Amino acid sequence: MNKWLAGSLLTFIALVTGGCSSFGISERVINVGMATNYAPLAFEKDGAPQGVEVDFANALEDELGAKVNIKIYAWEELLDALDADEVDVVMSGVSVTEKRKGLMLFSEPYMKVGQMAVIRTEDIGFLASADQLKTGNFRVGYLPYTTGAHYVTEELKTAESKSYASVKEGVEGLVNKEIDYFIHDAPTIWQLTSSYPTDERLFGVYTPLTKEHLAWAVKSGNTELQEELNNVVKEWQESGFITRTVNKWIPVSVTTE
Repeated sequence: MNKWLAGSLLTFIALVTGGCSSFGISERVINVGMATNYAPLAFEKDGAPQGVEVDFANALEDELGAKVNIKIYAWEELLDALDADEVDVVMSGVSVTEKRKGLMLFSEPYMKVGQMAVIRTEDIGFLASADQLKTGNFRVGYLPYTTGAHYVTEELKTAESKSYASVKEGVEGLVNKEIDYFIHDAPTIWQLTSSYPTDERLFGVYTPLTKEHLAWAVKSGNTELQEELNNVVKEWQESGFITRTVNKWIPVSVTTE
């Protein structure tokens, strides 16, 4: 081959290879931290993460032009992962609280929820009132490191509280009469008591005990990603994508904003 032709071909190949990013191929990767203990927002089935947050995370690929990599952690490890730059954003049904605002940045909220209670169906006659829960001497279960834990320990001063490692263990404790109420975020209570097939042993007390907003968390100082996520939330609110996704996984009416 003519050396001048060979040189031209090598130069062309180098230009094409080096200029791939200008042809729309993005090398950006966004690592998403998630705890899969919060059905229906994030849970595992057949070895794969599923739920509201998983659908949102996957949809970010097109919105931000980046590859999304979901990384699974225990709930209590997510903040450390964010601080250590192991993940760029936490998408795991995180409630916005004043304390958490001091530790991380939040996107605009995508859903309004609150804490709710589940009781045994056989106890409907005398335990179904949220007002009773607030004033009686009941045994109440919760998950640690959650806003439910804060509510139980700070607001239910007369209750005998008991911590459980998972929702499954909390429900088992309720069914086995270790506790009278189990407190958790509204989507979980809806999922436990409204989805098919319904567990007839459980009854959801749908009166919200708190008012909370769910949002995505990014590391303090990462205002650029925060603004990108804010724009995504706004666009998805306007297009109805958030409502459609929530309705896909939660079998009752919820308020999104």
